[in-house]
Amino acid sequence: MNIQNNIARFEAEMATVQRPGMDKLMEFIRKSDFYTAPASTKYHLSCEGGLLQHSLNVLDALQNILYFAADNKYFYNVAGRSHCVIPSDSVTITALLHDICKTYFYTISYRRARKPGTNEWGDVPYYTVEDKMPLGHGPKSAMIIKQYIPLTSPELYAIWWHMGFTDAADTLALSGAIDKYPLVWALHSADMMASHFMEDKTDNKREFQYTEPEAPGIDDGESGGEWADAPAIGGEALTDAAN
Repeated sequence: MNIQNNIARFEAEMATVQRPGMDKLMEFIRKSDFYTAPASTKYHLSCEGGLLQHSLNVLDALQNILYFAADNKYFYNVAGRSHCVIPSDSVTITALLHDICKTYFYTISYRRARKPGTNEWGDVPYYTVEDKMPLGHGPKSAMIIKQYIPLTSPELYAIWWHMGFTDAADTLALSGAIDKYPLVWALHSADMMASHFMEDKTDNKREFQYTEPEAPGIDDGESGGEWADAPAIGGEALTDAAN
């Protein structure tokens, strides 16, 4: 992954949201470890910049769950029918900030182990949790965001419950939240798609990695594949912003 490219895309996406306090929120993000933190200790994107990459992956997944309409709105379709309309601001905010709770959350420790790729033993670094703001997960993200910008009710509920039933002590409340605000389930689905289908331990899976377009030439049968052979969107080369 290219962390600098991911930072540029994240900031460009966030710049599309016009709300009071956005400048203060971005100041908090830039001063925190959001751009360098892992997404997990060992499960998915357990690497520098993993949290940032995961946030962008969730945005990509959520945007593709929904159907983009005019006037910066998305339709959430169920069985071929539009179930609700979701503003694009809500898509951006919930996807990119759902895991802001993981700022100031991880630290690097060391353990005696065999160094990767060698037979030599030594102190090997690994990520562990040192939560400096022990306020939970989804609720903590919502509380951090609301210190800086207002959230609509669907955004608040979606971020609060984005772990779905995997981390719900009150399943009746979660079920009610899903019924009331379908964005809750859409965001949870996108989060699961990103962590299970798009991401490996230290990078996106091969088919979800951005690669520079190859120069025109004869196919040697050894490069490309079903993803590389797909036609360019709109007849133009893909960019980081589109992936």
